[in-house]
Amino acid sequence: MLRRSTLTLAVLAACGGGDATPTVAVEMAAPEALTPADDTLDDLTITVHYEDGDGDLGGGIAEVQDCRADGLLVSLMLPQIAPDDVVDDNIAITGTLDLHVNDVGAFTTAALPAACSDLGVAALEPNQTVFCVTLVDAAGHRGDGDCTAVIGLQ
Repeated sequence: MLRRSTLTLAVLAACGGGDATPTVAVEMAAPEALTPADDTLDDLTITVHYEDGDGDLGGGIAEVQDCRADGLLVSLMLPQIAPDDVVDDNIAITGTLDLHVNDVGAFTTAALPAACSDLGVAALEPNQTVFCVTLVDAAGHRGDGDCTAVIGLQ
């Protein structure tokens, strides 16, 4: 199974300093159903809202866990988001990111990964999955994750 992933920075806003641990909230995932057997219908975009109290989220990673199995983890490198002076001065940043998980393949559902069950994801039916996102900033601060709604698999 081949899975390609990309990241798009959508919006950035800066304000005063805060907690160094990044937070993430899934705003939406599209499409609502994927067809792993069709390369034109197996790509997912997850839009997340983030906050990072010290501005160093850029250079970190977004971990996207497909809840069908532990081994279905995609790590997306985050580009520099804030200017160097914002990072140097530990200024908080907030915005949205579009995370692209491409080529979601067919896979038999295994035991629910801890990354998913710890965030409240229930057991999955064979024709569905959930994706959970965790942000880790450049300093290694790992935030709590958030998950998509159930994504259908056709």
